[in-house]
Amino acid sequence: MYKCFIIDDESHAIETLKKYAKDSGQLEIVGTSQNPLEAVKYINERKDIDITFLDIDMPEISGLDVADLIYQNTAIIFTTGHAGYAVEGFEKNISDFMLKPISFTRFLKSVTKVIAQLEKKMQEEAKNDTYFFVNPGIKGKMLKINFNDVEFIEGLNNYIVIHTPPNNHIIYLTMKEIEAGLPPEIFIRIHKSYIVNINKVTLMEGNKIMINKMIFPIGSSFKEKLLKKINNNIIKTHR
Repeated sequence: MYKCFIIDDESHAIETLKKYAKDSGQLEIVGTSQNPLEAVKYINERKDIDITFLDIDMPEISGLDVADLIYQNTAIIFTTGHAGYAVEGFEKNISDFMLKPISFTRFLKSVTKVIAQLEKKMQEEAKNDTYFFVNPGIKGKMLKINFNDVEFIEGLNNYIVIHTPPNNHIIYLTMKEIEAGLPPEIFIRIHKSYIVNINKVTLMEGNKIMINKMIFPIGSSFKEKLLKKINNNIIKTHR
């Protein structure tokens, strides 16, 4: 779910967007405000608002000016009843523009576009990282692990074992939690109990893969995704 905030001086406009967000099934409205200055403070302090729906024509301060104050901490979708703002709006650091009255179809189109932008940004940021941190079970201590050092991750109930030969690290995390924090370009889950570094895989045969002479089973529900990733890197003959 993507966290969203609504800034609009009209309560009925806020209610419409709240309903659309709920019906979309992929947005969580974490706050709304008819006071843009209070909203600016809230968004910039939290720094975790994915999308802000921002009205332009407000009495206290224009949404165009608000955008300059919050764009670094949130993606912005302008909402306005005045088409004349469109050109000026797109000169700002915004992701999209919706003209009131807003239909649900137009809302979904805008949200889909912005979510795609957010996902692309997250993937690019993940590519720039070469490591991650985990808590090894000691309060106040964080362990740095390089992506390239990880061969595979093994699930053990509420714990995982991160295999970085010659060392193994037992961490209090679930497989779902560690999977969400790893770049999908490098790591892929092949079984309910295993996540592997795709760069370490040396052989795939049937329902098994090999990493440094160790054999791992491929779960039936994970095989399609694994095959898709591998097929993207197969060098094929045209003879």
